Amino acid sequence: MAVYTPFEAATAPAVDIFRIPAALTEPSVSTALSEPFVALKGFSMMGTGSMLALAGLDLIGAYCAMRYLHTGHQAWWSVGAISYVFLFGVYAASLKWAELGTVTLGWIVFLQVGVLIMDKVANGTVLPTGKWVAVAAILGLMGYVLLAPNPKTYSPRHIDLPTGAVGVAPSGAAGAVFSDGVVR
Repeated sequence: MAVYTPFEAATAPAVDIFRIPAALTEPSVSTALSEPFVALKGFSMMGTGSMLALAGLDLIGAYCAMRYLHTGHQAWWSVGAISYVFLFGVYAASLKWAELGTVTLGWIVFLQVGVLIMDKVANGTVLPTGKWVAVAAILGLMGYVLLAPNPKTYSPRHIDLPTGAVGVAPSGAAGAVFSDGVVR
């Protein structure tokens, strides 16, 4: 039988603030409702949701920047900065469900559409019908990028370093630097 001291019993495990809680990743009602969409190869409900969340957070930051420039009030600056911190967290977490290129492309497309709508609502900017048709075409093409199956999955290639290697020598140098400091 082990005897624990108060000091050993009080140690808490390290907390990863960027890890998504298990409650959000375990099966739920939303998972059951999304099953028909999951059957589509290459489509990720979480990836699409993260694209929309990224665009929304980016729009919040853009709106706050616009208001800060007009009013000079520090609250707008603070809210905008906080939205970009959250944006980074969502972007990092979204790579768990979707590819970097797909998430980034979707984020930018949704952001541009949101900026056009925000500009129309906030500033009264009028776009001709042809431009709105182009926006609809871009959204349709984005749907193709999201729904079309990818022919091959990505598998990164790593350079095999000799055993005991700490790093790789700069380009043009003789070889790798080993833990004993010798370049071979």
